[in-house]
Amino acid sequence: MKGCGGALLVLLFCLSQVGAQGENGWIKERENKADPGTPSPSDLRFELNTLRDMVNGIGATMVDMKAETREKLRSIEARLAASEAEAKEQRNLVTDLRVELSVAKKEMEGMAKESAEMASKLRATEVQVQDLKTRLGASETELQNLKTRLGASETELQNHKTRLGASETELQNHKTRLGASESQLLDLKKESEAHVAQLSTVETRLTATGNEVEELKRHNADKPKVAFYAGLTNSGQVGPYDAETTLVYTKAITNIGKAYNPATGVFTSPVKGLYHFRFTACHLTSSKYVYAMLYKNDQRLIYNRAYNTGGYEYVSNGINIELEVGDIVYMRIPGGNWLYDDTNNHNTFSGFLLYPM
Repeated sequence: MKGCGGALLVLLFCLSQVGAQGENGWIKERENKADPGTPSPSDLRFELNTLRDMVNGIGATMVDMKAETREKLRSIEARLAASEAEAKEQRNLVTDLRVELSVAKKEMEGMAKESAEMASKLRATEVQVQDLKTRLGASETELQNLKTRLGASETELQNHKTRLGASETELQNHKTRLGASESQLLDLKKESEAHVAQLSTVETRLTATGNEVEELKRHNADKPKVAFYAGLTNSGQVGPYDAETTLVYTKAITNIGKAYNPATGVFTSPVKGLYHFRFTACHLTSSKYVYAMLYKNDQRLIYNRAYNTGGYEYVSNGINIELEVGDIVYMRIPGGNWLYDDTNNHNTFSGFLLYPM
């Protein structure tokens, strides 16, 4: 596009020269002196009109190309926003899964404790049942003795029968309680197995999510890292200059990748990609304009100014630029103007790589 712009300027210059020569009578002079094979003035005008039509066509093509470039930039920005939203959603999902895993582990610990208590109660019940069996055997032995001694005491026999009935009732009650305990223990085992299966599923999902997170980390680690932030000076007023001048931001506060040169004020693109740049300009002089201009190579992309009505006056702006390797970006100020800066960094220039291309 830069080459088309240069060709257009040369063509316009030639057209202006031809027009000027026509106005000064050059065409008439050539018509008087020319031989019969020389083109007539009407032929020259026709060629002039043809060249003008070509210039208009080139201008229209340049407008279309600029519109297409802006549309591509908007599409890329939309895709970047969608990728960031998806990464945030995955991080939230990992956090939720970790919380679920913690709750499941606590429930398993409670169930294990309750199962141990039930086992202890079951063992105590079995001991008591064995004791009752022993007592029952003794009662039966005593009953046999009483039958042998039936004639001696029927009353004593009746008492032993009553005691035997009570023992049998108590034994039946314990058997019923033991059956209920065993059924409850079986239900707890089934519930515990279900929780174990659910925990296994959660752990599997957590492992898969962790792998995805690690893959994202490795993907981001492979990307080149380029970023800088610089202040202008600590010495107060900068300028005025006799002519338009490049601003040298000498205070390189951040310079990851070393693409910014604090000695020249120029950022040089180390990789092809989309970059974001931002600047702030300031001065203190009332009733004067503060100016700031951003350039890519020899092309001015931003021209800003603001009128100072008193005190500190600022002008700020930012831009996303697609750069090739070796392209340069820098700030300039028009001749006859000046800025003010100190340790508070009123004038700054910064930029970073959004993503490589």
